[in-house]
Amino acid sequence: MTLKIRLVLLAILSAMSTIYAADPIDIGSRRELFVDSLLVGRLNGVRHRLHHPRPAEIAVTLDQPWEKRFYNGVSVIHDNHTVNDKPRFLLYYSAANRLAVAVSHDGVQWKKPLLDIVELDGNRKNNLIGSVDGRLMTSDLGPMPEIFLDRRPGVRPSERFKAFTLIEGRGGTRVIAWLSGDGFRFRKLRDKPIIHTTLFGAFDGFESLFWSEVEQQYVMYLRYAIKVSPPNPRDPNRRVVARMSSRNFLDWTKPRPMTFGSVGLLPPDHHYNNQTTPYFRAPHIYVALSNRLAQTRQALSRAEAAGLKPTRTEIDDPVGWLIGDCADTVMMTTRASTHYERLFMEGIVRPGPGVRNWTTRSNYTLRGLHPTSPSEMSVWVTRHNGQASCHVRRFIFRTDGLASIQAPYAGGDLITRPLVFRGRTLHINYGTSAVGGMRVEIQDAQGKPINGFSLADCPEMIGDRIDQAVTWKSGTDVSRLAGKPVRLRFRMKDADLYSFQFAETR
Repeated sequence: MTLKIRLVLLAILSAMSTIYAADPIDIGSRRELFVDSLLVGRLNGVRHRLHHPRPAEIAVTLDQPWEKRFYNGVSVIHDNHTVNDKPRFLLYYSAANRLAVAVSHDGVQWKKPLLDIVELDGNRKNNLIGSVDGRLMTSDLGPMPEIFLDRRPGVRPSERFKAFTLIEGRGGTRVIAWLSGDGFRFRKLRDKPIIHTTLFGAFDGFESLFWSEVEQQYVMYLRYAIKVSPPNPRDPNRRVVARMSSRNFLDWTKPRPMTFGSVGLLPPDHHYNNQTTPYFRAPHIYVALSNRLAQTRQALSRAEAAGLKPTRTEIDDPVGWLIGDCADTVMMTTRASTHYERLFMEGIVRPGPGVRNWTTRSNYTLRGLHPTSPSEMSVWVTRHNGQASCHVRRFIFRTDGLASIQAPYAGGDLITRPLVFRGRTLHINYGTSAVGGMRVEIQDAQGKPINGFSLADCPEMIGDRIDQAVTWKSGTDVSRLAGKPVRLRFRMKDADLYSFQFAETR
């Protein structure tokens, strides 16, 4: 045996020993997605794949006199409380530094309600939200940076919706909290700010705030800025993200900067609005469909921009503003921590063909990823920013379909790290081609197939299913393995694996 072969074998054995010496991860009966690398032990001939959503219908067009047609996306909330026996969706967007809302029962068809709250030019027939006394709720920096539905168990019905406005001045930024029962009419929680921070650039954007079921506390991911060194006159600061938390919504921890994959505190891109929220089918995973601003990149000529007829005319150079940068959306994830994992640096929502989506701050996702059918989930994206055709469009993902483990025609294997589970049945979300397939093997912690659960015991699965119980020759029951360290081996050919879950149901 040559020295080169010996070295190769030693490297392989070393890697295998590292893989198989790992401590087991207790996943209980949680659904697990392949949006990060936590559970991946080894990939053999397969890869992580980022999926792009497909565009659907226009949800909201900014076509009313009180709506300015730029920088308009805030959030989409799925309210489980019913109105006329139907749940409702609420789409909040910025309208000339005022906060407006559209409503829907299905997330597809939207209407702008005439709320009769805020008087504008002598008329209350508009969809502007405001205070209970009819005033606009504005910040020093413009509209509210955040509005969210408080899902904490036991929250008072009159306080289900919470919002922020900001006061800037010497000594930093102060956050004023507002409460509402319907999401339209708000009252101050108190005059005293609930947050006061001197963090540079803090809250200069729409923040992400939610009640964490996993952490049993309020969690906020906010924007701040880091000065770039050496200084760059065209791009002096880098927009990044910090995290805060609170048990009672009144007393908050100091902001803790997030790290970004392997690059640390200063990622190579601007994260304008991080849009971090718990994934609705796996709330222990927080998904950030982050708005990435390419600060100094200009995709269009001035002639092309002039043809778009910019609508922001109160500034000195509307054409230059319209094309001074471009933007898209990227995906990051975190598991209740101060660290984002970035499996993919590529954009998940791209501007696409044509010129209208290559304008400043187009292609920003609104905060909120929601189910709109049993097999699909939707996100809402600003398009044609700064133009008369400015609108919010719905984009559709397959359920759990942000990313997958994908196998080519030649096939390959995914082997997980050691897991400890609770449940009776293994369910997978997968899709194959007509000639592709999927088999699943359960191994012990050392990688040895467990009798009755080998690849040979698992009939090949073909098709495209959101929820498929895995069957072996003995059936679907895996309860005798619950609580023991095991590995899952997925043998795949021309197929995608999106998620898996051990469940009590068959």
